[in-house]
Amino acid sequence: MGSGYQCSPFSLIALADCNNFYVSCERVFRPSLDKRPVIVLSNNDGCAVARSNEAKAIGIPMGAPYHQIRNLCERNGVVVLSSNYELYGDMSSRVVSVLARFAPELEVYSIDESFLDLTGVTNPLDISIRIRDQVKKWTGIPISIGLGSTKTLAKAANRLAKKKGTGCSMIHCGDEKILRSLTIEDVWGVGRRLSVRLRRIGVLNAWDFARVPSASIRAIGGVTLERTQRELAGVSCLELEEVAPPRKNTCCSRSFGKPVTDLEELEEAVANYAIRATRKVRSEGSLVSGLQVFIMTNRFREDQPQYANSRTLTLDEPTDDPIRIVQNAKRLLRSMFRPGYAYKKAGVILLDLVSSSFRQGLLFEEHGSSRRSEFVNAVEEAASRYGAGGAFWGGQGIGKQWRMRREMRTPRYTTDWNEILEVE
Repeated sequence: MGSGYQCSPFSLIALADCNNFYVSCERVFRPSLDKRPVIVLSNNDGCAVARSNEAKAIGIPMGAPYHQIRNLCERNGVVVLSSNYELYGDMSSRVVSVLARFAPELEVYSIDESFLDLTGVTNPLDISIRIRDQVKKWTGIPISIGLGSTKTLAKAANRLAKKKGTGCSMIHCGDEKILRSLTIEDVWGVGRRLSVRLRRIGVLNAWDFARVPSASIRAIGGVTLERTQRELAGVSCLELEEVAPPRKNTCCSRSFGKPVTDLEELEEAVANYAIRATRKVRSEGSLVSGLQVFIMTNRFREDQPQYANSRTLTLDEPTDDPIRIVQNAKRLLRSMFRPGYAYKKAGVILLDLVSSSFRQGLLFEEHGSSRRSEFVNAVEEAASRYGAGGAFWGGQGIGKQWRMRREMRTPRYTTDWNEILEVE
């Protein structure tokens, strides 16, 4: 290779990627949707975030606002669904449980993608076909698998498998024909901005990218882009992460189903977001050192007055106490709330997370009483076991008129007893 790197003959990485994942989840429980154009919308039924192959063929672009494609959908009989995140999350866990049977090391990269270490496998393509067939049989979800000596090559092979419709594909770092068939935009980690700059120096495809001097790549995209080049040349720079690294920050925010003008409703929303974010933190064994709350109006409504603001607070000691976090979040909200505005979105960001194993209280600690801790743990355990309706904090409210719109959501077949699939 022109870059001076040589392929490593020892490692083999597979990327298992669920095809049109949200749509595929819906089809598992509604077989009548097979072969029909289907799209799934984002929060508040805003944009198309998942499309079946039939919907793509009609010309529905990814991320298209629904109000712009409504007529196109109606003319072509497109089935339009709201996001069913509870279902998708559970189906993702089921797919991962099947994948884990085939590899000693596995990294869950996203809700629909996982990397597997298949180093030492004699017939990797045969194993990939077995994995694909097993996932389809046990979960109903179709997947594509890409194989390569690095994560970047596996990602490229997966893209190739989807383009060709083969289901499984393998790329070797020295395969000039295949690498030339991958445009520079198809390389993992090369976005629109970087691809424009690379094309200016004559880099049009993955083969060109792998052969350009590293100094030129570093000048365009820094060390991160240089790592991508090395990966494409077969030198592993991105190891599998069997255990996800702890978060530094975590955020929970949503757009409202309808404009919110009342402070009390805003407080309910912020309390709910704070609780959800805190539960993420508690599940990872972390503590919160600070928090930020933000609110904003709808910037697309130029006919309405606009306002956006945020406030940040550093806590005197790290905590995972949802009561304390909600109290402080509300205090921040009140300090920046302005009447007379129609708020469209709010959010809570928990900052500077640290491990709970390094908890160090204050000399005159006020928030660490054992009775309060036991009470919080009991409520959170009940909420985890029986769902959000089984136990919740009073500040979260009951009516929740502000909650996001999901008017076309299908039942949560696998996570809610009241919505379990019925067979007649």
